[in-house]
Amino acid sequence: MMKRITTGLALNAIVWVVLTTAVGASAQSVWVAPLARTARTPLAPKPHAGHNIFKGEAEIWLADAIGNLGSSSVSISDHLVSDYVSQVGRHVAKYSTAPAREYKFIVTHGYCPDAWSIGDGRIYITLGMLRLIEDEDQLAGVLAHEIAHDAFAHPGKTTTRQLFWMTGIRKVRNENEVTDSLEKLHAAYASQPIAKLGETMLGFSRFDELEADRAAFYNTYKAGYNPLALRAMLKLYATKVKEDQGKQEYWRDEFLMLLFGSHPPDTQRFLALSWEANFVKLPPPDSHFASAAFDAMKQRVRD
Repeated sequence: MMKRITTGLALNAIVWVVLTTAVGASAQSVWVAPLARTARTPLAPKPHAGHNIFKGEAEIWLADAIGNLGSSSVSISDHLVSDYVSQVGRHVAKYSTAPAREYKFIVTHGYCPDAWSIGDGRIYITLGMLRLIEDEDQLAGVLAHEIAHDAFAHPGKTTTRQLFWMTGIRKVRNENEVTDSLEKLHAAYASQPIAKLGETMLGFSRFDELEADRAAFYNTYKAGYNPLALRAMLKLYATKVKEDQGKQEYWRDEFLMLLFGSHPPDTQRFLALSWEANFVKLPPPDSHFASAAFDAMKQRVRD
């Protein structure tokens, strides 16, 4: 951060004005990482083997195909915001279960608070999410959750399972076959809507979400953040939904989510994250990493 000039030559004052105008935008993106923790986390979940036909080059094919499905993944043009998010994401990824993977963090124009992973290290987060979160710890928690999806190969495993169940496809040999397979999968679900409900009730997606939450808890803890920040962000999101929908509709949807949702109900995720707090030495409950770069980012993404 540049200091206020109170004395000095007129030339220095002119230089200060020029720097503030021309370079100030980049200065505010300067970021310093929190101090990482060295404590062991033996209860942190670890990636496990599972049937996945999208490995190696096929993982890139799948990510390309998913990324081309719509315009929601178009990145913003504000490089100061995207660079800041990438810096935080890369720091968090160093302490994840897959620190050697190369991750790419993309900020999109989406208005709704959201974040997702499509494999191949590609993590997306919307401007709506950046506007919602209140501190860098929450941002780290969101990114850690998506990093976990990627590290545990959830996109590839999910697509492998769905392709087999719905189309019988067991193998893909090139990028065109991946694109064709996804189109067949979409058509199959469109013609058999009850099939999606059946898969949801089996709970695979809900298990993946809880697994990513647990991994994010320990990942952010090791990276130096408050590991309960993800829970705080989820509560923020729940509050926003209540305000938008009304409490009665919110609790109705929570009940339906329990029965038929692809994600666990909010209350289940809150409790699960609180349970993990029994196994590490937590910082003060409401503490967070003070980050001038985060504050500068929030200024830039305001409505």
